[in-house]
Amino acid sequence: MNKPDSITGATPKAPVPQQLRKAFIQTFTKMAEKDPRMILVIGDVGFSFLEDFIKNHPNQYLNAGIGEQNMMGMCSGLALAGWKPYVYTMTNFILLRPLEQLRNDICYTKANVKVFGVKGGPSYKFLGMSHNMTDGETRGILENLPNINTYAPELESEVERIMQYEYENPGPSYMQI
Repeated sequence: MNKPDSITGATPKAPVPQQLRKAFIQTFTKMAEKDPRMILVIGDVGFSFLEDFIKNHPNQYLNAGIGEQNMMGMCSGLALAGWKPYVYTMTNFILLRPLEQLRNDICYTKANVKVFGVKGGPSYKFLGMSHNMTDGETRGILENLPNINTYAPELESEVERIMQYEYENPGPSYMQI
């Protein structure tokens, strides 16, 4: 399979976040049912999309809470132990709070960790800058991280295609959904 387009190109059209998140969990569920090494690690978010997966796959799920730095270090360790961690939380909780762990523990070591950043958007606007990042901030951070494939899909079918590609890729990746 050819590598899908990277986030570091043109500014994406405005995707519908709920549809991309739904495509993520549907694709992840299908893949995890075939591979018990896949584990969903969340940073205390996503409950309206994740309940069924959590209920049906309790051994493939961890809630790291609001310990973002620990979450990234833990995922690096899980990857080194043979697990396939998929991290799901808000973009700023992946790219800002644990930046050093993402950079050092995951990117520089080329750990097989797949990271999914949920864009804040209007529903989180009232929480201010702590729960929202601009596209420019996101791109600026991602463009300077080594050894990581980055994506900003616009369609549900792209989410599935990228996830299938990255499943076979033994290094880190980031997808904004």
